[in-house]
Amino acid sequence: MKSNAMPRPHSATPLGTSRPIAAMGSAALAAFALCLAPAPITWGGKASFAGSSETRPAGGQRAAIEKAVAGYVGLYARPSLERWKSLFHPSLVVAHPAENGTIRTRGLEEFFKAQKDYFETGRKISERLENIRIEAGRRIARVSADFVFVDEGQESRGTLGLHLIDTNDGWKITAIVFSYDQA
Repeated sequence: MKSNAMPRPHSATPLGTSRPIAAMGSAALAAFALCLAPAPITWGGKASFAGSSETRPAGGQRAAIEKAVAGYVGLYARPSLERWKSLFHPSLVVAHPAENGTIRTRGLEEFFKAQKDYFETGRKISERLENIRIEAGRRIARVSADFVFVDEGQESRGTLGLHLIDTNDGWKITAIVFSYDQA
């Protein structure tokens, strides 16, 4: 990224500092580690689950997971950003590899502030997911996808992992791990 370019909301700059894995709490480390596992079930636009019955969520559960994933992208807009924030559990951990080789982690408030501040610049930004794979278990789900972040018409691609847990308040995203592709 050029030094005079606007930082992307997911980028390693300018908010916060990188924390090494050793400094992460056990819950954060566990959430991060779960995001690294592969997700073999495929979903592209419409739900088409494959695999054994142990990984196939019940109909209502599947619809709720798909709704949460659709909200992650569909509510990612300036007017609906507060509703987008409601998709996340308060203990959310967001992690990505930093340019300097460390792992940068953020909690919900820091991550949300970065998104909100970026929208406040007035730039036309959006994100879409492609090649979505969902694997669900008993009240948990792992989603992996290719993402395309669009900033003023310029696309940046990467890989994204989401972890969701079914709570008393519905499905909540508890962890995000992502990485931009090399330019």
